[in-house]
Amino acid sequence: MSQHFQHDVLVIGSGAAGLSLALTLPDHLRIAVLSKGDLSNGSTFWAQGGVAAVLDDTDTVQSHVEDTLNAGGGLCNEDAVRFTVEHSREAIQWLIDQGVPFTRGDDADVDESGFEFHLTREGGHSHRRIIHAA
Repeated sequence: MSQHFQHDVLVIGSGAAGLSLALTLPDHLRIAVLSKGDLSNGSTFWAQGGVAAVLDDTDTVQSHVEDTLNAGGGLCNEDAVRFTVEHSREAIQWLIDQGVPFTRGDDADVDESGFEFHLTREGGHSHRRIIHAA
């Protein structure tokens, strides 16, 4: 038996980028997300759950860029790294607005805007800037 599906938008890829796109589309659209295989096969599924961003008052964009370029061993495009780092905090805020829970423990940091989060320092980073999904 053949099935026929009708959608307004077909998103190819069920990783972080594809799912983020699907979430940003208007609610009135009928959206399908197509994955080439099982959802546990993609790299997003295997990610450790942490996102690096300048979220601490003692950290800077320049420091994060330098750490990323050093860890990349010359393989990173500096403009792309800088753009990503400069927009990482707003991307995390967008994820929070979408309902993604991030760890907030007793030792959570609070910045001047009142944003609470638990940060860790992981390999290649000179500051605590990894926020993890709860």
